[in-house]
Amino acid sequence: MPTISAPATVLVTGANGYIGLWTVIDLLTRGYNVRGAVRSASKAAALEALVARKKPEAKDRFKGYVLTHEHAEQDSAFDEALQGVDGVVHTASPISAPSDEPEAFNRPAVKGTLSILESALRSRSVKRVVVVSSVKACSSDHDVPPRTYTEEDWNDDAVRTVEAQGRSAPLETKYDASKTLAERAAWDFLEHHKSEAAFDLTMVNPSWVFGPVADDTLPSPSSLPGTPLHFYNTLFAPHRPSMHERTPVCTNFVHVRDVTKILIRALEMPEAGGERFIANASVSTRAQWLLANQTLNLIPALEKIDPADAEAPCPPHPYFSNEKSKRILGIEYRGVRETLVDAVEDFRARGWLKDFGVEA
Repeated sequence: MPTISAPATVLVTGANGYIGLWTVIDLLTRGYNVRGAVRSASKAAALEALVARKKPEAKDRFKGYVLTHEHAEQDSAFDEALQGVDGVVHTASPISAPSDEPEAFNRPAVKGTLSILESALRSRSVKRVVVVSSVKACSSDHDVPPRTYTEEDWNDDAVRTVEAQGRSAPLETKYDASKTLAERAAWDFLEHHKSEAAFDLTMVNPSWVFGPVADDTLPSPSSLPGTPLHFYNTLFAPHRPSMHERTPVCTNFVHVRDVTKILIRALEMPEAGGERFIANASVSTRAQWLLANQTLNLIPALEKIDPADAEAPCPPHPYFSNEKSKRILGIEYRGVRETLVDAVEDFRARGWLKDFGVEA
């Protein structure tokens, strides 16, 4: 199966997003040339400036590329962006919609993914496309009790629920259905065009993504992207929940740099082609994060916890198996301690932990 290696050129969509920006930085670190697709000229300029600050030695190997929302849904949306490109990491995906109609979720998710595959089919240079999906495309809220999910599982229950309930379906279920439909559509597209496609496809399905944020322009914690904001609010926000208010009790999580490592290895390793990989470190509880802080003495003023609380098992909760990513890609996941250390150092450097007596 075709693969790529540095100094090949990689297109990263959603390049200014949480996962996308770390992917850009890590690709540049490995010697790749990178083209970063964003939604406006101002975002492209800001991204180029940010990369120049963080990776000055690699700034000549990065170029922002403007791709508007309207353009992204056209059949030829990525034709120009993929000229001379060897590999693609597609991280751009909507997490909200302008209306509560299911199609407002489904169309941009499905069409955005298919657009890049259609352009890759016309481009004879692209060898591999790696798409960021979600564990939400694997698990079902209808499984009682919750169980362990693998890459063989699909969340078709969400699709059926949205089909039955329409705009009355829960927003989270609409999002889950859109991720499932987009991934199904991608695999169906490759199956239909397998005789003519010069590239292959890999899917990466992360759980909750935690860790540091690469964007150094964020003015406050409230400007954090979704999952880092959830992490900050759970542990450090002024009105964070108490131990007994934490919902959900357990959370599957993965360090953002482990996600980008999987994405890059998915580009480079022959055996990753045509595969689906769950990206998940483990299930964690808030008590475990607090105990890690206490043991490492990262933030002495943070609430203390009885170690026995952190040793208590999770109640029945879904778990996403990481065996395949470890076996094929050789991933060694960062755990609670490593992820907490990296996040705390990031927040400290931004001056966001002063309420705890931790200076920047």
